Amino acid sequence: MKISIDIKHLIFIFIGFVLFTIIGTVSHEYGHIIVAKSLGYETTLHYGSMNYDNSSFQKNIIEIYDQNKTEIKNGTEFKQKTEYENGVKKLTNDILLVRIGGPLQTVITGIIGLIILFWRRKKINEFGLKLFDWLAVFLSLFWLREAFNLTMSIGIELIKPDGSYFGGDEKRISELLNIWSGTVSCILGIIGLFISIFIIFRIVPKHLRLTFIVGGFLGGIFGFILWMNILGPKILP
Repeated sequence: MKISIDIKHLIFIFIGFVLFTIIGTVSHEYGHIIVAKSLGYETTLHYGSMNYDNSSFQKNIIEIYDQNKTEIKNGTEFKQKTEYENGVKKLTNDILLVRIGGPLQTVITGIIGLIILFWRRKKINEFGLKLFDWLAVFLSLFWLREAFNLTMSIGIELIKPDGSYFGGDEKRISELLNIWSGTVSCILGIIGLFISIFIIFRIVPKHLRLTFIVGGFLGGIFGFILWMNILGPKILP
């Protein structure tokens, strides 16, 4: 069987992955931001991260702690104990919810892409992938982020060990839920891997698979470098 790369589609796929790598990175941070804002925090978006703050509330909890350090450490009663414990519980819960916001946005976007593809499956089988269908393909591959994160974190640990095979929001979410640190990473990463395989081998036409894989690999890397090292720091420092 002759294996070839379609240059026209390669360029289209390359550009698509560049754009959606950037869009995926920023929209992931907006997932965090939407949750943080709904909880009453002030937020700031950066090219590869976000910050959130509710200074007055946090300051009050810190002041209570500073005034009652001995009682808190010893577990004894003090006047503002209930307020302090509720405040700490809220802060911990808010951290968890904000952390969930990023991966949740990624997962929801991927699910929307899959829904569109299943809705359009008869048209796709009859007429092939149209522009709208390609858009759904790129949206569904937001799941690829989860597979990529899991693979990279394991790979980095094997190459440069630091004591953990997992990282990012997924690891922190697992820790905040008091479960094994790799739980969320593995679940989402494995699902993301199977969805990515499904898209490549069941949705992308056979004659374009190699082109898609090469274009996706090159476009993803270039998009990441372009945004994280060149455009991103200038646009959203």
